[in-house]
Amino acid sequence: MSRLSNLLAFLSTHGMGRALRHRDYTLYAIFGWFSNIGLWVQRVAVQGLTWSLTESYAWLGAVAFAEGLVTVFVMPLAGTYADRVDRLWLAKLTQVGSMIVAGMLAVLILTDQITLPILIALMMLSGVVEGFWTPVRLGMAPNLVPREDLSAALGISATLFNVAQFVGPMVAALFFTAFALPKEQYGYAIAFNSLTFLSYLVALSLIKLNDETLENRSRGGSFFEDFWQGLSYIAGTKGLRTYLFLMLMAALCMRPFRELFAGISEDIFNRGVDGLTILTTATGIGAVLGSLAVANFSKVNGAIKIMIVFLAADILLQIWFAYNKDFWIAVGLAAAMGFAITYPSINGQVLIQSAIRGEMRGRVMGLWGIVMRGGLPTGAIILGALSSLAGFQDALLIVTAVFIAVLIYVTTRRQLLVTLLEKPPK
Repeated sequence: MSRLSNLLAFLSTHGMGRALRHRDYTLYAIFGWFSNIGLWVQRVAVQGLTWSLTESYAWLGAVAFAEGLVTVFVMPLAGTYADRVDRLWLAKLTQVGSMIVAGMLAVLILTDQITLPILIALMMLSGVVEGFWTPVRLGMAPNLVPREDLSAALGISATLFNVAQFVGPMVAALFFTAFALPKEQYGYAIAFNSLTFLSYLVALSLIKLNDETLENRSRGGSFFEDFWQGLSYIAGTKGLRTYLFLMLMAALCMRPFRELFAGISEDIFNRGVDGLTILTTATGIGAVLGSLAVANFSKVNGAIKIMIVFLAADILLQIWFAYNKDFWIAVGLAAAMGFAITYPSINGQVLIQSAIRGEMRGRVMGLWGIVMRGGLPTGAIILGALSSLAGFQDALLIVTAVFIAVLIYVTTRRQLLVTLLEKPPK
């Protein structure tokens, strides 16, 4: 028994266990993972539904773009609002909204009332809710764990999110197998997602935020005064501004390769959909390992140096990937690239969460959400257009060269980033 007690004590003070020893964070993470599974089930179902309504790749992209575009536009205002109200209350409200939207969509599908315009409208409404939820979600972990356990908490959240990307489609496949009619397959799958939001709502009702912003939150200013104050804070904080620029360029130049796996698999390796699945899975495995690495790296000090090393390694991997002609080497490179870009992306959130003042958290994390949510599809469009003009290899080398220049610039300002981001906020 003493050995077991010693083991449990060790796990609670090392690595990911540092975050899981906090009851409220554990509830938040576990039920959040369950909700993310439902989210991926719905994403698969919506894709299938869109295809059944249109049989058009263009409409598949349009439905996804409609939701994402609304989310990106809403997030800056939502981040400001999150700094003016009780974040836990707003989190519960977004779960109710998501549950209602998913429930409405499920009912319309099951009753044969769904049409493409209605689907797009509901996806845009879902984007509005997600726009409010994202800055709240990103800002919640620091209010559930102390600063020294933040990297573990964010690493766990990212790991569970990446694992949900594997589990969600498998759960969706169970609905597709269990029911014969498309309306039942898609309808019940989305209804399942609605129930996951209900379970998350229950979990949020059981936790309490250690919210330093309750005392520091602005009481007298108007909404737009707070909004511009947030923009001024971001623009006036040199280290923060530089780091957000770095992560935006990473999202534009170093992440979009995975969005072209379908073309890479077919045109370069002649592997078709099987190659697409293998490459995507390999990248996901790398991303999970990157998340676990962040979760088990407890120090903020030294994080800038480590991230520059990882980004430099990612540059070399991406150049190798561009020149490589062997499929299985490409699989290994995809996994390594998934790891190399995930580590700085998540650890970047740790740095920002640790460095910003609590009353600015919603506004800053709203901008962070725009960078991470908007950068990837924008970069994919750019890389896809360049690939059509110059070929995939040259296109990947061009965007890599751009990022090399950015990383060199940021490296010259590394000491400033260390000074401003690796210290507690004043």
